[in-house]
Amino acid sequence: MSVKTTKAASQRSTMKYRQKLHAVSYLTASASLLFAAAPAFAQSAEPAAAAADAGAVDCAAAYESAQTERQAGHFRAASNQAMLCSQSTCNQAIVRECISLFESIQAEMPSMVFSARRADGGELTSVRVEMDGQPLLDRLDGKALALDPGSHTFKFITDGFDPKEISHTARVGDRNRLIEVVFGELPPVAGTTGPGAQTAPPAAKPERGIPVASYVLAGVGAVALGTFGYLRVSGVQDYNELNQRCSPECDPADVDPIRSKFTYSYVALGVGAAALTAATVVYFAVPAGDDTPSAEVGFGATPLGAEARLRARF
Repeated sequence: MSVKTTKAASQRSTMKYRQKLHAVSYLTASASLLFAAAPAFAQSAEPAAAAADAGAVDCAAAYESAQTERQAGHFRAASNQAMLCSQSTCNQAIVRECISLFESIQAEMPSMVFSARRADGGELTSVRVEMDGQPLLDRLDGKALALDPGSHTFKFITDGFDPKEISHTARVGDRNRLIEVVFGELPPVAGTTGPGAQTAPPAAKPERGIPVASYVLAGVGAVALGTFGYLRVSGVQDYNELNQRCSPECDPADVDPIRSKFTYSYVALGVGAAALTAATVVYFAVPAGDDTPSAEVGFGATPLGAEARLRARF
C-alpha cells in the first residue's frame, strides 16, 4: 500500500515539472520573437515618418512657389504649383489656401483660340503653332489655350504655304481671344512692289471736249439772235418809213407786217437766249467724252403770233 502511494506521488511530481518546463519554454520563445521583431518595427516606422515629413515640406514649397510664379507673371506655372499643393495628402490649412489661390489664378489667366484659313475661305486644321520659339500646338482644334500674360510671337506652320508669324499681347482676364491667320494671299501684281519696282503712271484723265449738244444749241442761239437783229432792224425801218408817209392814218394792212416783225424778233431773242443758256448748262453737265447730241429746237405759229420750243436732255 505504501509502495503504490509513493509511486503515484512520484508520477504526479514528474507531470508538474514537465508542465512548468513547457510554460517556461513558451514564454522564452515569445520573448525572443518580441525582441527580434522590435528592431524591424522601429526600422519600418522611421521611413514612414520621414516620408510624411517630406510630403509636408513639398506642399509648403509648392504653395510658396505658386505665389512667386504668379507675381512674376508665370500664370501657367503658378497654376500647376497651386494644383500640386491642393492634393488631399497636404495639410488641410495649406489645401484651403492653395485652392483659393488656384481659383484666383484661373480667373485672371488669359486664353486664346487659334484659327487658320486659306485665302479662298477654306479652314485649315493641320497647322502647328509655336509661341516665342517653343512648340505650343500640334494642330488646331478650336479649343481655348491658357497663356501667360504679356507679348508673345506666334508662328503658324502648315504644308504647302510659307509660315505666318504674328505678335499679340495676352492681357490679364482676356478670355477666348481669337487669333487667326490667312495662308495663300493673292500674289502682288508684278512690277508694283519691291525696292526696284516701277509704278505705272496714273491714267490720264480724258481731256474735256465740248459736247455736240453745246455746239447745236450755240448754233441755234446764234441763228436766233441773228434773226432777232434782222427782224428788229427791218421792223424799225418799215415803221419809220410808214410813220413819215401816212401817220397817224396808216392802212392796217401796212401796219400788221411791221407789228409781226417786232413780235417775231422778240421770239427770236427769247429762243437765242434760251439756246445759249442751254449750251452752257450742257457743257458743264455732260461728262467728258459724252458727245451724244441731246437737244431739240422747234418753231411754230400760234393764234397770237409765233412760239419757239427748246428741249434738252443731259
